Amino acid sequence: MLYNFDRSIDRRPTLSVKWNKEAIKSLCGNPDAEPFWVADMDFSVASEVTQKARILSDHAIYGYPHATNQRQVFCSWAKKRHLLDLQPGQVVISQGVLTSIAILVELLSAEGDGIIIPLPAYQPFIRIVNNLQRTMLGWPLLYDQDTHTFSLDWPLYEELCKRARILIFCSPHNPSGMVFGHQDLIRLCEIAKQNNVVIISDEIHADLSFETHLTLLEPARQVGCEAVVCMAPSKTFNIAGEHYSVTLFNSSELKKRFVTRLEQLFLSTPSLVATTLALASYESGGKWLEELLVYLQKNADLIEKTLQKEVPSVVFLKPRASFIGLLDCSAILHLVERDAQEHPELYDSSASAQGGLLSRFFGQRAGLAFNDGTWFGGEAYRRFVRLNFGTQRSNIERALLHIKQAVAFLETTYR
Repeated sequence: MLYNFDRSIDRRPTLSVKWNKEAIKSLCGNPDAEPFWVADMDFSVASEVTQKARILSDHAIYGYPHATNQRQVFCSWAKKRHLLDLQPGQVVISQGVLTSIAILVELLSAEGDGIIIPLPAYQPFIRIVNNLQRTMLGWPLLYDQDTHTFSLDWPLYEELCKRARILIFCSPHNPSGMVFGHQDLIRLCEIAKQNNVVIISDEIHADLSFETHLTLLEPARQVGCEAVVCMAPSKTFNIAGEHYSVTLFNSSELKKRFVTRLEQLFLSTPSLVATTLALASYESGGKWLEELLVYLQKNADLIEKTLQKEVPSVVFLKPRASFIGLLDCSAILHLVERDAQEHPELYDSSASAQGGLLSRFFGQRAGLAFNDGTWFGGEAYRRFVRLNFGTQRSNIERALLHIKQAVAFLETTYR
């Protein structure tokens, strides 16, 4: 391998929110817990990208950027990575996927309109709906407790579409790790078209799929459904702090409205650093990504097999994309509740307002910071925590040991 993903990097002296003690405490009440939460990785970027960043740093002037080849560079990447035939005229560059989604919701709906969000959901989707005073229509995924898998609830989707203006979709899905096939995407678009629902598809994890990723843009075109796709280099190449996104359109009219709104808000030009890193990543990061995906899958395999063998009461929902996955803790939830009754000081919600029962348990008893399942859609998901395994394997091994010890404590103490 050309790249060393096992090299440990101390991020604590930086401005990393993932390693910020106050942020960690807000999740689990323990500021010293080791972070496995927010979705960025503990890997250095590709050396080719580092070289571009170093040249910029050595130059030591950070003026306004001007890069006329950005859309062409992305089209080349999309063709190579996803066999996606795009024209530069379909592509808009802007300052972040969430910014793009919020603007699209604003453009395509009015206050009070229904917005469908599959649940569990990346929480900022819910905030966008609430901030813009739209009506959230939750679309809970079906969950099979025997196979520990999620699936789409089609009858409910059809009912919700009758009351909706927009669907905010996420493909691959965060936090479940689902990857959607052609028939699912066609069906999604057909039902949306029948009800005049516009689909905004967040595909920020697309490049990190462990299998073929099918973007929604082509099924939407085939069906005649209005849809917009949002992508970015941020998760793919671990440059999430550099806000840069790519929004893809089938409709030239909608694209024109979107560009006009970006210009009205002065949001159409990413920074010099963001532009430099994004272009370098798309042009030179392919080999790094190939090796990263192998490393991530081995991390996921390790988590799955170790828990099955040593901690069977905690189940890893092995994702089919990206570096985040859910742990189903249903079998120990009643024991955690007992622990909270016996030691309420460890589960003080005022000390961890962004957490829940399970994130506090793992923070206090295992010294590990996870996103609590309730963050993704409320109490219906309290059985889960989300684990970020985009880190060195030694960190994964240590985390698994701490999980084993914490669960053993529960099972010894309260059974």
